[in-house]
Amino acid sequence: MNRGIIGWFFFVLGFSLVVPKVEAQNSSSLRGLPFIVHYEASDYKAGIQNFDIVQDEMGRILVANNLGLLEFDGKVWNRYGLSNTKVRTAVWSKSGRVYVGSQADFGYLSGDSRGEMKYISLADSLSVGWRGFDETWKVFEIDGVVFFCTFKGVFKYENEKLEPIGFDHRLDISFKVNNLILTQVPGLGLHLLEKDGFKLIRNGDFFADKRVSNVLPFEQGKWLISTFGHGLFVYDGEIKPLSLPSGFWKNEYLINHCQRLKNGTIALGTQNAGLFVVDSSGNLILHLDKTSGLVDLTINYIYEDQDGGLWLAMNNGISRVDLNSPFSWIDDKMGLAGSGYAALKVGDQVYLGTNNGLFLLKDQSVRLIPGTEGQVYSIQLIRDKIILGHHNGTFLIENGKASMLASEQGAWILRGHPQIPDLFIQGTYTGLNLFQWKDGSLAFVRKLNGFGESSRVMEFDGNTLWVAHGYKGVFRVRLNDDWTEVIEQKLYNSQQGFPNDVLINVFKIYNRLVFTANGGFYGYDMQSDRFFPLNEYNDLFGYGTVIADLEPDVLGNIYFIEQAQLGLMKKGANQQLSLHTSTFGKVQRLWNDDLANITVLDHQNILIGGKKGFIHYQPSLDIPHNQPGKVFFREIINRGANWDTLYRGHGQADLLREPLVFPFAQNSFSFDFVSPHFESGNEVQYQFFLENYDQEWSDWTGESKKEFTNLREGDYQFRVKAKTLFGEVTEEAVFAFSIKPPFYRSHLAYLFYFCALLGVFYAGFKWVDRRYKKKTKLLEIEKKKAIQQKDDEIESITQRSEEEIMRLKNEQLQSEIDFKNQELTSSAMHLIQKNKLLQDIKNALKNLTTEEKNKPLNSQLNRLVKNIDRDLEGGDEWNRFSENFDQVHGNFITKLKEKYPQLTSQEIKFSAYIRMNLNTKEIANLLGISVRGVEIGRYRVRKKLGLSRQENLSDFLLRF
Repeated sequence: MNRGIIGWFFFVLGFSLVVPKVEAQNSSSLRGLPFIVHYEASDYKAGIQNFDIVQDEMGRILVANNLGLLEFDGKVWNRYGLSNTKVRTAVWSKSGRVYVGSQADFGYLSGDSRGEMKYISLADSLSVGWRGFDETWKVFEIDGVVFFCTFKGVFKYENEKLEPIGFDHRLDISFKVNNLILTQVPGLGLHLLEKDGFKLIRNGDFFADKRVSNVLPFEQGKWLISTFGHGLFVYDGEIKPLSLPSGFWKNEYLINHCQRLKNGTIALGTQNAGLFVVDSSGNLILHLDKTSGLVDLTINYIYEDQDGGLWLAMNNGISRVDLNSPFSWIDDKMGLAGSGYAALKVGDQVYLGTNNGLFLLKDQSVRLIPGTEGQVYSIQLIRDKIILGHHNGTFLIENGKASMLASEQGAWILRGHPQIPDLFIQGTYTGLNLFQWKDGSLAFVRKLNGFGESSRVMEFDGNTLWVAHGYKGVFRVRLNDDWTEVIEQKLYNSQQGFPNDVLINVFKIYNRLVFTANGGFYGYDMQSDRFFPLNEYNDLFGYGTVIADLEPDVLGNIYFIEQAQLGLMKKGANQQLSLHTSTFGKVQRLWNDDLANITVLDHQNILIGGKKGFIHYQPSLDIPHNQPGKVFFREIINRGANWDTLYRGHGQADLLREPLVFPFAQNSFSFDFVSPHFESGNEVQYQFFLENYDQEWSDWTGESKKEFTNLREGDYQFRVKAKTLFGEVTEEAVFAFSIKPPFYRSHLAYLFYFCALLGVFYAGFKWVDRRYKKKTKLLEIEKKKAIQQKDDEIESITQRSEEEIMRLKNEQLQSEIDFKNQELTSSAMHLIQKNKLLQDIKNALKNLTTEEKNKPLNSQLNRLVKNIDRDLEGGDEWNRFSENFDQVHGNFITKLKEKYPQLTSQEIKFSAYIRMNLNTKEIANLLGISVRGVEIGRYRVRKKLGLSRQENLSDFLLRF
């Protein structure tokens, strides 16, 4: 190969000093094709060419690609570019670094404090004289020391120091074997790297003109050396060729890379013929090319991962081959067309029945037997004769050809009578047929009358034939003595102990009839003529089991296909059965759910009818994994007011060691996790639990992301674990963190709240106290008001009473005054009349005196006149009148005397009469004066009272 062609640089895989011998191959010739998963450039979004492959400590696959370093965790591909794009090789060291080599550069990638991969070039530190190397072909690690192998020399990197080891000649590819580094020097041969330089190994010049592609540990003290164009050689100081049989190997095949696998076999990756797996003697075990599932024939590198999966770095893409899996495919890639329905092994030949016909598998070659095109239902070996149950009838298979035995369509299966060896009953679409063995062959006799049900599943129990029907139940059938018709048939279903009428089947397991239904396993009790649960099986599965097929092997195991799972019931040392299903999870969704079937060819070869061909199961390869896989965080994001990526999955970041503390505003998190179990593919399931938030672990789910939003303050631990397709559970990955409380829920805030609460309590107490006092005061005021109101009411009532009394008194007084006034008036009138009368008498007497001349009589008359004058003066009467007048007129006379002492008694009388509203004539009569005298008297009174001319005397005296 030309050194300039990109593609011949590989990862390094270390081997132990002692290599186990290759195990003997299984004697069975049956072998299917391994499961292959291919990743194209569009999947990993990089270049098509891939070189070295290695697996890191977390289980991720690292691939050197022509456009950078690829990383695959089973779910997501990542690409990391370098200073120049073409990565040649890589190795993962124990220090957590990925050491890489490329064109004119080498260095390492490692995770920073946040787990993000960063590239650091080491070649940049070289002096100018060493910097001019062209390619870094290989990178190896031995006991913590890293070796970068280039055309110009080998660079030793130890304790962060780079030391060049040169040679006088140009170097070619280097190899690591048993912690030794070998380098091929063109034209000189194979050399060993020592401390002081390179030394030609014994007979190493044999390879001076043969370009070596790899060197492997072989047997004790021996190496296996592969060359690109000259084959394989065994080296122990002497060199011997390891010949590959010409039956499969051609001289034009070029070996790009070889690898010793964990089971001792040798994998050869070629330039132009795909992958070969051979034993230590060179015999072919497996050949994969485009016809068998590879998409590219050029294999640059081979790597076996922790689970035994074989990774192929190809010129166009990457493939993973489940070479160590107990399962393989027999399908159209091997020439088998259709879904698998029946199988039979006869010697080294395997007959496979599909919906497209009967096929013969021999020497890894599959061919169709002519005349069997169409639906195959059963393949049975009856007295060394191969009998085929077919949609078109019943056939005898001999010498690779098919001859018809019976033409009735829908031949399901044949069951031999247990007591009459030459008689056979066949189930068909429309009932039962009778076959008989005679003259060394099986012959059709007749169709049996009296039973017309489809009879795909049936078993004998003595003379009784049990026939299961898919949706009616199970029939117990008895035939007459001459085998011409069915004389008795009875249908059993939910009326006789089954949980329902559908999906009832019957199987013979170690000479015992076992019935299955939509709800478990059942047996038949002849005495009660009913069916009863078989707890020895039901306890394994639980209620609700729907068995589609059962098949025992010679070791006491029972293989089964159940509606939700498939696996085997394995017999232990104590003869107890245990359930094993985890391994079969890989093919859980691939079996043929039309007429489910599982066939035990022998104890090492079990065929499961698949949707595409058959799934081959080899129990000897079903080895439990010693170490469960790992689950780790791919990314952790803190969200809230700001987004911050905390971790990107690489290295032991600080945040995974110590709990981080986040402010309350950053109380949302997103976790992205993964478990790189490549055989499980997308079937890995996850379970997670957030302590201090979740009550229990979540259900298993295929989702590998979990978000939590608006978490409260507190301490948290997010824990996640993974479960593979085979039921293996990983250890937990844990991320611990704390969320601070918001400022209003901080300790200081709570102290403030406490103080504020005390203040509020105090203020509240004071407020309550004031309110109480105020309320009490208001109550007192209201009480006082009520009392005052009552008092006011009482006072009002009293006042009204007093007023009423006063009114009554006033009315009484007024009545008295009125009465007094009336009396006064009456008295005054009487006095006026009396005085007038007396005046008239007086005047008459005076006139009579004048007229009479009689002195004695005149004297008498004069005395009488004087008496009248004294009476007119009326002193006593005035006194009485004055008292009554003061009582009625508010002490008028007394007050008038006090205020105007200059008034004479005549003027006071005059004033009192004016107040009584007497007219001038009445006053003149009372005073015994003339009207003129009254006028004069009014004048004098006005003057003494000091009244002006405008003031009315009467009004003044009334107001006084």
